[in-house]
Amino acid sequence: MKSSLKIDRFPFYAETFIVDAAGRVRLSTLCSQMLACGGRHGEARGFGATSTLGWVLARMAVQVERVPMRCERYYVETWVRNIYHGFTDRCFRVVDEEGNLLASSIATFALMDLKSRTSVDLNGDIGQRLLECILPDEPLPMRRIPSISRTTVEEVTFRRRPQYSDVDINGHMNSIRTLEHILDSFPLSYMNTHIPTHFVISYMQEGAATEELSYGIKQIGDNHYLAQVTKENGAPASRCELKFTPVNG
Repeated sequence: MKSSLKIDRFPFYAETFIVDAAGRVRLSTLCSQMLACGGRHGEARGFGATSTLGWVLARMAVQVERVPMRCERYYVETWVRNIYHGFTDRCFRVVDEEGNLLASSIATFALMDLKSRTSVDLNGDIGQRLLECILPDEPLPMRRIPSISRTTVEEVTFRRRPQYSDVDINGHMNSIRTLEHILDSFPLSYMNTHIPTHFVISYMQEGAATEELSYGIKQIGDNHYLAQVTKENGAPASRCELKFTPVNG
């Protein structure tokens, strides 16, 4: 399969309802759009989600060069980079109308049997379809998902029990809503004057809709933070690292 046939490109428009108070497309919205494009890319090639199988996000890293602004047209490009140990890495590239890079991302997924909640072997037909679409050397600023700092996050910033808008089709805490809760913990004045330009998250355990989750946020450098989400039993549900850049002017 030619490289051009292994990459899909999807158009987007920064509607008023997807931007923040500063007119920027929210990071969580951009991530949602990328994940949706990945799903559509897989469905078109025979390895998309079904009523019994679903792709579960394990890790995701995003590097932002420039945030799309209100009324701007932009595009999300996506392809599969590799398969390893039951996981697959999917790449994303966000570009403007002139082809300038706005953001890039790598996300690691596992294929899950939705009934048994066990991972699916990628050595079968689905894995073969994936192999036919792999582009290991397609240019992207990131070659791999960076490691998250091991700094301990002990203090609980806030607690929240999942609500209607938090829960996905599997009855668990939605991965993007986790990101939104973390970003909501920062003061609005800070978010209006800073842009999240580096973000890495690792999802260790699913958060059930019935359990309260504890969120801890710790500053470890200049505009540099760690966040950890912990389940009621003390086990970490997810952990992420964020870096912000002040807005010029």
